Amino acid sequence: KGKSILATLVTVDPNNDIAILKGDFKPRSFYPLSRKNPQLLMDIYAAGFPFGQDMSTSVKVTQGIISSLTGVANNFSNLQISAALQPGNSGGPIMNDKGNVIAVAVAKLALEKIVDDYGVVPENVNFGVKSNLVINILESENIKLPSPNTDTIPKSELVELITDGTYYLSCWMTLAQIEKMIETKVMFK
Repeated sequence: KGKSILATLVTVDPNNDIAILKGDFKPRSFYPLSRKNPQLLMDIYAAGFPFGQDMSTSVKVTQGIISSLTGVANNFSNLQISAALQPGNSGGPIMNDKGNVIAVAVAKLALEKIVDDYGVVPENVNFGVKSNLVINILESENIKLPSPNTDTIPKSELVELITDGTYYLSCWMTLAQIEKMIETKVMFK
């Protein structure tokens, strides 16, 4: 809502590109994490801030399905979704119709590589880190988790959850830190 909140790093899993951050605030809404295994063809929603605040300051949501229960090269900590992800969606929730997070948005295929290797533009091929991995990270830090929702929630409640529970993250790294990071990961400016 336009207010800056300083966050500190609690822990990071560099292999899965997941970090736990802590800020001095209490959110109005938060996402429960799904304890059930995701299923092929499950309807999902992905929320985030594609292209940062250059496009607009409001949260954006795309809808899709789970396309695969694995990521690139049979990465079993990931799943593939058809909902569009863009730079700025990373770290955002991928949730089911109960408002439970089933994955965290993490990647999309590199356009140039797929065009070079296969001669086609990749469409609807995006990835998330499964919630069970996120649960393991949170539990390893002794962070208590709310119970998942058991019933489908109306879209009006889902909109409220998404609007109040999704935050825009801005990295305030120095140029030297960014250059070092670019050596290991592709970053959105």
